[in-house]
Amino acid sequence: MPGHKTPDQFDRDELARIAVADQMRRVHHALVGLSHPTGELEALADRLSVEADRLSAGGPRVRDEVRWKRPDLMAAPIDGEEFPNAVDRPVSGRGNPWSVPLRVMRNGDRAEATVHLGKGYEGAPDRAHGGVVAAIYDDLFGFLLMFEHLVAFTAFIKVDYRAATPLGADITFSTWISSRDGRKLHMHGECVADGVVITTAEALFIEMDLSNM
Repeated sequence: MPGHKTPDQFDRDELARIAVADQMRRVHHALVGLSHPTGELEALADRLSVEADRLSAGGPRVRDEVRWKRPDLMAAPIDGEEFPNAVDRPVSGRGNPWSVPLRVMRNGDRAEATVHLGKGYEGAPDRAHGGVVAAIYDDLFGFLLMFEHLVAFTAFIKVDYRAATPLGADITFSTWISSRDGRKLHMHGECVADGVVITTAEALFIEMDLSNM
């Protein structure tokens, strides 16, 4: 649907945004995870200021809203294929410099993503910040809405941190809808590292009344 595409469908503008975001993420992780002379950091801040001023001079950008108004167009991929995504999505969008980002795959009735978290997401030494973990769950729960062809928003999310979420290693998040009661969708998820469940999550999403959009 408009705004949600697989990587092979991205246009030139989206690919350019992804390329910029990729470099900004490199700066993000290098700034946090590596040591640099103070003078180099000061010089970099000056150069980035020039580029930030240039970007800030751009005109207003209208982002696609069709996916919010026509959820019936949201189609989940076939089993084993990647979910379509929006490049601007704040947690998983490849064109958003804050993002992880994620490739979200369909596995039966689940949305799954294998993630490699860098130093920019560190909380305690060599462990991902718990808020980053919760954000990944929240984002993955959102992909499940394609199974139901609806717009819904998070009412609550709870994460059980059973063990540390490691940096620099592949970890796999898996989410699924456990039940639906009218406008309420109950969801669950888990994250596995090296064959061990390190976190679990549960969430409640509420279907949106599109007449209020």
